Amino acid sequence: MSEEVKIIIKVDGLESSIKGSKEQTILDSALENDIDAPYSCQGGACATCIGRVISGNTKMEQNHILTDSEIEDGLILTCQAFPLTETVSIDYDDV
Repeated sequence: MSEEVKIIIKVDGLESSIKGSKEQTILDSALENDIDAPYSCQGGACATCIGRVISGNTKMEQNHILTDSEIEDGLILTCQAFPLTETVSIDYDDV
């Protein structure tokens, strides 16, 4: 049984609250909920899906783009990031 999480996503000035899973990437949860999140390769290599973690914690499976300092500043590749906390807030506009 997958653990349900709340994901708050801000993209193009619109904020949406959706349900996701700790076993699913933030991008996949967004797309399943008809959120117009930016993405391209879905492999962690193109940087199209970069978002900023505003609250909560995530873990990226792969990262071929972001520097350590960008990650420390809260940037993630949403196609590779899984929620670790019950609520995660991501801002695509603040990158």
